[in-house]
Amino acid sequence: MGLAAATGAFVDSVVKRARRYEDHLFHCFDDPRIPSSTNGLERFFGATKRVLRHALGCGSTTNTVVANLGAEPLLAFHQLRQRRVMTSAPTRSPADFTAARRTLADLEAPGIRRRSLVRHLDRHLGDLRDRWLSTTAAEPHA
Repeated sequence: MGLAAATGAFVDSVVKRARRYEDHLFHCFDDPRIPSSTNGLERFFGATKRVLRHALGCGSTTNTVVANLGAEPLLAFHQLRQRRVMTSAPTRSPADFTAARRTLADLEAPGIRRRSLVRHLDRHLGDLRDRWLSTTAAEPHA
């Protein structure tokens, strides 16, 4: 059996399996809650990135809160776009802003640490080795 024959046999087997399951393979797409295209999602993500780039004064959202926080900024942007939220939002004090910024910094810290470990692995390993050696040298040997 040559390469062409093996490829043909593989394609025939895939077609045979697909036909066996075709009646119920893609029935999930019949759900009316699933949009027929991704245009709405793409518009949402485009608007979100545009707002973040403008607010943060940067050309890219790569190393911003979106990279550190995952879905939270997207959920917040979605909530802010709801008309009822904007009209019923209470006024905020500077203390509220400071508390929110502190919470945001706490949420961002693990992402910042992960990127630092990847970017400066040699330095982090050296620091870890030095700390390890200094603690083992201070301990008495049995």
